[in-house]
Amino acid sequence: MPAPERLSVPVELKDLDALFDRRAEPAFPLTSRRVDPRVAEYLENRVRERPRNRGVDVEVTVREPPAGPSEKDAAFQDLRAHFRADQRRVELELRVNQREGWGFLLRSLPLLVASIAVAGVLSVYEGFEKTAATAALVTALFYLFFITIVWVLLWDPIEKLLFNAYLLRARIRALGMLAEAPLRLVLPPVAGAS
Repeated sequence: MPAPERLSVPVELKDLDALFDRRAEPAFPLTSRRVDPRVAEYLENRVRERPRNRGVDVEVTVREPPAGPSEKDAAFQDLRAHFRADQRRVELELRVNQREGWGFLLRSLPLLVASIAVAGVLSVYEGFEKTAATAALVTALFYLFFITIVWVLLWDPIEKLLFNAYLLRARIRALGMLAEAPLRLVLPPVAGAS
């Protein structure tokens, strides 16, 4: 079986400084320049859309060459630092979501058990109403109420523990790949060269 092809993500900019958001100051945990949000979103989405088993290469094409190799090195270092810091931030968000999801689930368990117990008692006890139609209506209304309570109690933990966790893990994987991706600078062709 041939090795999977690597994903090459091209970015074309005016210059290396266009990679960064000039309006935003670095904020903890990021101590270097912030990547422009549009560039960061584009890179992350391109990595997230690719199959899992392929590597990633980022190719930055600039119309104006950098002043020197130190400008290129600094830009690439800040780009990697941005994605590492973003990866740590999303990992923290995942841990907080899991803690809150399990916490809410454990806190809602007594009410959930009580609702199940009342539903069980109502389904077994038929003597409180003499007519079958009234008993069926009361039981149906209680089951509707019970299902609503269960839905409300369980939705937030299920969302945090299953759905959000999947999306956050996909972001963590993409950001980690971007932080470690080989970066290549493509310079404009030299004028007059043939």
